[in-house]
Amino acid sequence: MGESLISGRADRTDTLLAFVDRSLLQHVQDSLTAALDMSVQFVDGSGRTLTEPTDALRRAASDTLLGQLLTGETDEEDGVFRAPVQVEGQKLAILELLREDPAGNPVDPRRLAVGIELIHLIADSLTRLCEQEVASRHRVEELAVLYRVSSILSAQRDLRKVLDQAAHAVGEVMNARAVSIRLLDEEHGTLETRASYRLSADYLEKGALDVESSPIFTTAMAGEPVYVSDMGRDPRVLYPEEARAEGIVSMLCVGMAYQGRAIGTVQVFAGTKRRFTEFESDLVVALAQLLAAAIENARLDEERREKDKLVNQLNLAASVQRRMLPKGKPSDRRLDVAARYIPSLELAGDFYDFIRLERHLGVVIGDVVGKGVAASLLMASVRASLRAFAQDLYDIDEIMSRVNRALTRDTLDSEFATLFYGVIDPDTLRMTYCNAGHEPPILRRRAKLYQLNAGGLVVGVDRDAAYEKGLWDLETDDVLVLTTDGVTEATSFDGEQFGRERLNAAVLAAEGNADQIMNHLLWEVRRFTGIRRASDDTTIVVIRVTDG
Repeated sequence: MGESLISGRADRTDTLLAFVDRSLLQHVQDSLTAALDMSVQFVDGSGRTLTEPTDALRRAASDTLLGQLLTGETDEEDGVFRAPVQVEGQKLAILELLREDPAGNPVDPRRLAVGIELIHLIADSLTRLCEQEVASRHRVEELAVLYRVSSILSAQRDLRKVLDQAAHAVGEVMNARAVSIRLLDEEHGTLETRASYRLSADYLEKGALDVESSPIFTTAMAGEPVYVSDMGRDPRVLYPEEARAEGIVSMLCVGMAYQGRAIGTVQVFAGTKRRFTEFESDLVVALAQLLAAAIENARLDEERREKDKLVNQLNLAASVQRRMLPKGKPSDRRLDVAARYIPSLELAGDFYDFIRLERHLGVVIGDVVGKGVAASLLMASVRASLRAFAQDLYDIDEIMSRVNRALTRDTLDSEFATLFYGVIDPDTLRMTYCNAGHEPPILRRRAKLYQLNAGGLVVGVDRDAAYEKGLWDLETDDVLVLTTDGVTEATSFDGEQFGRERLNAAVLAAEGNADQIMNHLLWEVRRFTGIRRASDDTTIVVIRVTDG
């Protein structure tokens, strides 16, 4: 006997297994062995076996059949033995065998037994071949339908259009009376009709369905198709009267799932009692899977479009916010000024400002709680209030009180800002300031550091908060450094913060003009944090007093 192909691959075209299922060959071999009472085996052109040896019990089948023939136990009618060829319950042909030979003489019982075995073998083999052909045709039809529907759905990215076209396509493909597509509202546990085909408005206005209250939808959402023969009589149907009025009788309900997560159902309705075939059920399941993917793609596209809109709005808001920052630095004979603003997000809560007050220079730095849109709006409000009050009032403590009352009136308890505002007279070098809970600015004078703490509570919390002002008479070579907490709270990979001590050391070590001092401070922070992304906005303002 040649080498066996039983355990090998059967996808070669030079063997019969490339065209006929192995189980069918095995069945033919076993039947012939039993009928002829002789050993039969299929081999390929190279002598390699294609089937397993027939079990010895099979070889005795002809004797059993002969015994049935002699005792009258076979299916015989009017002296004719019949073997039907039938597929999916439909008889395609009947192979008949008579007890007599063509001359009308009785046939020997043993020959008759072999003949009976052979017609059953042939009928059964033809049945299996037809079943394979039907399965192949169904598969081709299914692929054609899926390709057609996928082509329709792939042309759309709008979720509503995807659902509407899917309902119409399923209805036409299934020759259905109507179709309904429901999507799951995960928050409320209900199924809502999002698209339909040939269903009236009255029927659709039944409203959302609670999944847990319906065994039909619970089963379908779990992945098992549900068939209802008569919707008007089935106790599982929630609205039987409405179904009768709508003229729908039978229904197939299939769940839709995406990556294992249930997202909805597809219902196919028939106007008369209709038993959906296994092929039709499998086709609706395949269509539901295809539709689920299309729905999720449409949802992702909607989310992407909304995100793009939001990004555009954020970019526009960030552009507006950047325009609020000073376009340049003030040019005063005795004051060398440098400033840098580094947001951690598109929109930030840090800000700085320079306000011209006749011959004086107002210097502002602030930090609003939070990040993003809310912080940027609050920042704009604080900046606008401060600028408005600074133009009309002289006393800096009163300006801060006014800003605080305005912010307290218009914001929530959790919304507040830290704020430092100082006014410098370039002629006398006198600085008046008020610090409302902000990181204390550092004044460096002859290798000593001083903190500017005079002021009061952050703005936006206590409407009646009182503020005091502080005074400094600046001198040549004094350096004033204003920062937000994005500097002191900058974090290394080990989770350690840059801190006040490192900032003080960096200020003492910095040399050169205002730009050089500022760049030195930023370098020290960057060197400490490495490539770690900043989690907070960073703002630095440096003012160096020169001799003019």
